[in-house]
Amino acid sequence: MMYNIKAVSKLLDMPTVTIRSWETRYQAITPERTESGHRVYTEENLNDLKWLKKQINENGLNISQAVNLLKAKKAEETTLELLPDSTDDNPDGRFKQQINELYTAVLELEADKCNRLLDLYFSQFNYHTVFYSIIVPLMYKVGEEWEKGDLHVVKEHMISNIIMQRSIRFFSIFESSPNLPRVMAICPRGEQHQLGLILFTLFLREKHYPVYYIGADTPLEGLADLIKEKDISILAISTSRQADLHLVESYIDTIRKMNPSLKYLVGGLGIKETKMTDYRFDIAPNDQNWEQIMDLIAHSPIS
Repeated sequence: MMYNIKAVSKLLDMPTVTIRSWETRYQAITPERTESGHRVYTEENLNDLKWLKKQINENGLNISQAVNLLKAKKAEETTLELLPDSTDDNPDGRFKQQINELYTAVLELEADKCNRLLDLYFSQFNYHTVFYSIIVPLMYKVGEEWEKGDLHVVKEHMISNIIMQRSIRFFSIFESSPNLPRVMAICPRGEQHQLGLILFTLFLREKHYPVYYIGADTPLEGLADLIKEKDISILAISTSRQADLHLVESYIDTIRKMNPSLKYLVGGLGIKETKMTDYRFDIAPNDQNWEQIMDLIAHSPIS
């Protein structure tokens, strides 16, 4: 079904000037034209305008932020539709070639080749696909080979730094909402494994949370002051070793003395069970209900 602009304005309770502005200034929609040159709007245009209006009225985004989010959403949906179904038992089996190409470049210590390959993959696939189906299995393979002594630590550091640089670029794509709580993301002292924290931070930035990414090997000294200075509401801590849980406890105990209203998310391979207290949420590695978890901790009162 097709609609003229007056009908769209009435259906969505939006001024026609706003609809035209969103179309011409922000390229939010592309209506079709009749032979006489008049705009006509499709059901998809109508749904897109309705979605944008909801982001602005209910989620506190401005129109520019909402349009960027809509475009990212549509790009992801298009990419997923184009991806071939995998018949491999491994759901990411179709990306073995890309993973092997990158790993070969790591073995050869070819940083430029790694970056060229990543440029290629990000141009071919949605960024979610690249991060979760190529980069994550690659870094697991790198970690396993390094632990076995079959990969030099210099090569592990090279690809880790490349992935870190790429991730930081993606963090800046998504605008932050002033209506959401501020988050700081850290690994405690001595913890160098930060891939899980990177992915969680990317998720938070996609949801427009303001995130201060501090990353690996964050010292406790001065951290409580920084959290207070930046008005942080949630501290996300990632640890890969169960043996370091006592260290995480010491971070929380120390920081709570200066920031009693702060909430904590603790995740990583060191966490074996998802559980919640009045101020802390532990997230097991196999728990991907991140959106529900953020809703719970963001809206739960400190008792």
